[in-house]
Amino acid sequence: MDGVLYTGDRPIEGAAKAVKCLRGTGKKLVFATNNSASSRADYVRKLSRIGIAVEESEVLNSGHATAIYLKRRCPRARVYSIGEEGLRQELELAGITVLPQMKSKGATHVVVGLDRKLSYKKIDEGLQALFAGADFVATNPDPTYPTEKGQSPGAGATIGALAGCYGKKPSAVLGKPNTAMIELALKVMGTRPRNTAMVGDRIDADVAAGKKLGMRTVLLLSGIATARDVARVHGTKLAPDFVFGSLAEAVCCRR
Repeated sequence: MDGVLYTGDRPIEGAAKAVKCLRGTGKKLVFATNNSASSRADYVRKLSRIGIAVEESEVLNSGHATAIYLKRRCPRARVYSIGEEGLRQELELAGITVLPQMKSKGATHVVVGLDRKLSYKKIDEGLQALFAGADFVATNPDPTYPTEKGQSPGAGATIGALAGCYGKKPSAVLGKPNTAMIELALKVMGTRPRNTAMVGDRIDADVAAGKKLGMRTVLLLSGIATARDVARVHGTKLAPDFVFGSLAEAVCCRR
């Protein structure tokens, strides 16, 4: 969604109309994002504000994918979360216990995501939990994400802060280019990879995830990726199948 439907709180021109055109042709859609700062319910409201009507079941984010991963692997997980409110909500909705800061040492997992209020205290509590034996899990590896002012630090900044002092990388990273979230999307739509297109604005995340699963990949230049990035991967396994300036250009809606 970031860089495809909107940039920050600003809608990308023609995106809402393009989504309506896709629905009008009977396409099945899932709206996915690596951004775990907001819950799926928050994203439904955000999309509604820019003229895109969606059901919560059509929305996936890395926080939800992480919650499902933990619930399946460790139903009684106790999590210390370094992230924003949306991540906490998705974990709790899945029935996972989220511990307060002062009880972080009792955590079975430390889950990190985008945190625009990251502090020394949060990192310290997470580190103590890891030293006490908690598993290190990340929602996604994005170094940046697109905003109205340009690129801002993403979840990679949170991961880096903790990994830098812990000396180890996360044992699991659920967001793109990991395929877990996209496999969930395929199940929601009831479709197969070869009949499905991944549309996104990042080569290292969207195109990479799509390629791993054998999907068609459509790169849009309305977010992070640039024409120079496309030229850099030309002829490689990361070369997107199609490149367009925006979703509106890709859909080519004339209604």
